[in-house]
Amino acid sequence: MVQFRDPSKDKLKTNSVLREQYTLGKSCMLADCDKELSHFDGPGSNVLCREHQLQCAEYGGMGRPERPHTFYRNWICTKCNYDPREDDLRFGHVEDEYKKIKAMRYVMHGDHIILKSHGGADSKDNINSLCVLCHSAKTAIEEDFLGTRKVDRY
Repeated sequence: MVQFRDPSKDKLKTNSVLREQYTLGKSCMLADCDKELSHFDGPGSNVLCREHQLQCAEYGGMGRPERPHTFYRNWICTKCNYDPREDDLRFGHVEDEYKKIKAMRYVMHGDHIILKSHGGADSKDNINSLCVLCHSAKTAIEEDFLGTRKVDRY
C-alpha cells in the first residue's frame, strides 16, 4: 500500500485524552472491531483503532470514517477480478501518485450484499468490492436505487 501520510510522524494523544478514552470505554466504530481507539492523533483517531486508522484514505488506504463500509472494500472486484492497479492503462498518464491512487479508489466500490434499508450492516461479511461497472450493473439489475430489491440474481 502506498502511504501518503507517514504514520511514524503521528503524535501521541495527550495523557488526559487517553485517560478519557479509557474511562469512557471508547472503541473502534467499525461493527466487527472492538479494539480501543487509536493512541495517535490523525485522521480517524477519534473513532477508529490504530489498525483501521492506518487504512484511512489519507494514509493511502480505502477507508473513510464517514462511510464505514469503505474499510471493507479492496482493490479487486469480486465479480470480474478487475484490479485498477494492474489492469487499467488509463491511469498510466497520472504522474502524481496521490492523484493516481485517489482516482483508482473511485472506481472500486463497497457494495452492501444486504441493503442497509433492509437491516444490512457495514461489516466485512456484508460488503462486496465491486468495480464501478459491476456495481452499476448490479444496481440496475436488482433495482437497488429504489431501496428494495426486485430480484437477487447477481
